[in-house]
Amino acid sequence: MPAIHAICYHCGKSIFVNADRGDFLCPNCGKPLTYHELVARGNVVNVAQAKADYAAAYEYFKSGDFVMAGRYFDKVRETDRNNFFAEYYYRLSDIRRKRQEGKLCGAEFVIALLMEPVEKMKAACQPISVKRGFLLHAFSEAESLLNALYDTIGVIYGNSGDIDSARKEYLIMGRDCRRLTMIDREAAMLDDSEVSGHVISICEIAINAIQRAVSFIPRGIELNKPSAETCDEAKALYSVFIHFLRSVRTGYRVAGCGQVYADVKAYDKEAFSSIEAYSLINKVNAKRYLITQCNEYNKMIYQCQSAYEYIYNTIFVCPGGRTGNKSECELICDALTFAEKLLLPRAELNADGDVDITAMNYSALIEFSRKFNTFLSEMEQIDKSLLNERLEKIYERLFDFVRVRYNEEEPRMRREIEDARMRKNKRYFHYRNMLYALVCASAFGLTKIVPYTSHRLGDRVRLIKAGRQAAEDLLYMFGYNLEEIEKVPKYSALTDIYACMNTDLKSMS
Repeated sequence: MPAIHAICYHCGKSIFVNADRGDFLCPNCGKPLTYHELVARGNVVNVAQAKADYAAAYEYFKSGDFVMAGRYFDKVRETDRNNFFAEYYYRLSDIRRKRQEGKLCGAEFVIALLMEPVEKMKAACQPISVKRGFLLHAFSEAESLLNALYDTIGVIYGNSGDIDSARKEYLIMGRDCRRLTMIDREAAMLDDSEVSGHVISICEIAINAIQRAVSFIPRGIELNKPSAETCDEAKALYSVFIHFLRSVRTGYRVAGCGQVYADVKAYDKEAFSSIEAYSLINKVNAKRYLITQCNEYNKMIYQCQSAYEYIYNTIFVCPGGRTGNKSECELICDALTFAEKLLLPRAELNADGDVDITAMNYSALIEFSRKFNTFLSEMEQIDKSLLNERLEKIYERLFDFVRVRYNEEEPRMRREIEDARMRKNKRYFHYRNMLYALVCASAFGLTKIVPYTSHRLGDRVRLIKAGRQAAEDLLYMFGYNLEEIEKVPKYSALTDIYACMNTDLKSMS
């Protein structure tokens, strides 16, 4: 009797045997089989019918009739249950049919396009070379489909009101791709470098989607922050993929955060443009550290604040954001530039010709510096000399501001301070507010605010000294009455700042 193609009813694997309609053993599991039992269970494959249906299905597939292709590939799946080619093309036909209908076919279907055929491949009786060729094709197709899905999400949810939906879709994409990490390694031939290369590429697409889910996703100059729940899930998924990739390829280096880095650099460029636009308007006042109140100023401050937060989120919240390379260093340098703009107090002429100064208060400064110090710690590992250079520039700018504003007000203040203290008049409150703003501006130099001191201390010391002078003048205005100071919540941090200034100056001298 000629060889028959059947499926063992013990182990489920495909077999080709010469049967004489009597008993014989499965060549895979070694258990006894009978021809009559194989027929009774429907485990004998009608090879001629399967080939005919497969040929018809493939013709429909090539012509783009994915409905009919799916039907015929499904018939092959029924006739030959271990035919992984039919399983693959049945699912691919379904994906392409949905795309023809304008439907978004999620990563769940793409990953099933790989997982289900690989499961059948374990039971199929085909040469290794055939299986390898199939895997290379299937993984390459899945990679292409996932790249298209990634791009499509960005297009469909490209409006500012769709940001939360975009986050959800990117996270779902990463979540669905997680199933790939549970693929049968032996059946999928992950030891083959070319096959595993495609697997790695697919996982990196999923990682990109996870990163986008926690990116700020800019729409113009507006940013949207991800929720804590989204960040937590993204980190968990990222860890799963990295663990899997390192098990597939020893020494695998994380691909990084390329797309998100590109997005934040584009946003930074807009922020730098706003700085330049405002600088042209404020060219004259800038010499006296005065601002020109205008829309350009407000836009600059908003964009600098947003860019500062965006960079922090990209490096320290987005999974894979910490690369330790030149690109990360450039982002941190951008963040320090924006930090300088945010730290410089707002000094503007009022209707009386006086200069009103508004600085970041002490509690806000502490919160601001929490992220600032994280930037410093990271950059210290990447380029310490550049860090010192950039940090010294910030201290220099702050010192120049305090010096210019104090020196411009000091002569008149000396003439008026006694009378102002006695009468508690408008001038008294003006000087009091001005001095406290200068104290707060100088507080950035305190080691309580920025613990990092491994740099040249010249401008930092001068800044603290200038702030201490303003603090002493303010204490004098209060008559050194601590109870009176404590009655005014705005100035409640004055004594703490002053004590820290004296302590730091002693330690730095």
